[in-house]
Amino acid sequence: MKLLMENWRRYIKEETAAFHGYKMAPTDMRVAACDEPPDDSQWQTGEKGCPQFSHDRGIDSNHSDVQQAIGFLNNIKPSHLIAYSRGAAVAFAALGKSKANPSVTFVAPAWRRGWVSDLPSVEQLYKNGVIIHGTADDKVPLAHSAELSLATGMPLYIFDGMGHINILKHKNNPKAGRLLTDEEKKALLNKDNT
Repeated sequence: MKLLMENWRRYIKEETAAFHGYKMAPTDMRVAACDEPPDDSQWQTGEKGCPQFSHDRGIDSNHSDVQQAIGFLNNIKPSHLIAYSRGAAVAFAALGKSKANPSVTFVAPAWRRGWVSDLPSVEQLYKNGVIIHGTADDKVPLAHSAELSLATGMPLYIFDGMGHINILKHKNNPKAGRLLTDEEKKALLNKDNT
């Protein structure tokens, strides 16, 4: 029965996948599909695993991380993707070039932190998702998520007192946070620009 369920899941591609952040491994995301780290080609055949990215900064769309992410999305076709911090920047670079259209939970997305140098303009970024961010994040400014939300129309849920790492506790339940209004997002941007 277990084998039948695994084959069925692989066929309908309903597993949640994850793109990890800086100084992490896929298994650190604590997502079932990432429980076993992939070998060099494991995910290319539709097996379990999530991509293992480098920690390079300033990469472009031709970098192996982005190319691996595109291949992963095209082969696995996850219905849901959790993209955390640097992994969110890689996701934005890959999603526009892949055939996949998963719903994405962008967790403290570091899309403006210089990880990927040739992202499309903010208005052209992937929009099928939700953003979550902690109010005590000292690595990625909350204003960056406010700007992303305003430009893409994705909802932004905030979690009071959560930092850059412990926000991951809420990756599977974004709506447990407080939904920010457009006025609150604009106020964050104005505060950030002063």
